[in-house]
Amino acid sequence: MPVKTHQISYFIALSEEQSFTRAAKRCGVAQPSLTRAIQELENELGGQLFERNRSNVSLTRFGLHVKPDFVHIERILSEIARKATEFKTNPEANFHFETREALMRYVAVTVLVLGVAAMGLALRPTPFATAAVTDQTSSQIDPYALQSTIETKMLPQSTPRDLF
Repeated sequence: MPVKTHQISYFIALSEEQSFTRAAKRCGVAQPSLTRAIQELENELGGQLFERNRSNVSLTRFGLHVKPDFVHIERILSEIARKATEFKTNPEANFHFETREALMRYVAVTVLVLGVAAMGLALRPTPFATAAVTDQTSSQIDPYALQSTIETKMLPQSTPRDLF
């Protein structure tokens, strides 16, 4: 069985209180429950963590060796609990997360659309002949009127052989 979080708390309390009775009171559990949890922890880890005498309890070398890790784990668990409480009690934390996610999706879609549009412009065929015309004259020119004024007699005569 893996180490349980309550066993870590019990270990730290017992190492600091040096008494099963005081550690159980500090943890808010009955002394037999704390004793059983510590025994299970020792079995799980494969070594004795505490030396037990009639008058006091002290850490073994093995207990001293693992204590910094258990203290670190307890700090991390406390930090996780604090963050969870803060997240649940602060509705804006949810809002900011959802807003950022929506903004990121909007930016991604916008970049995708702009990329497709740029590709479309880059791949668009260009007209064969363009004339530079000012804005004023372009609104005054009627392309249909121009077609009727072209003198076809003035165009060079071509034969199908000229095309090949």
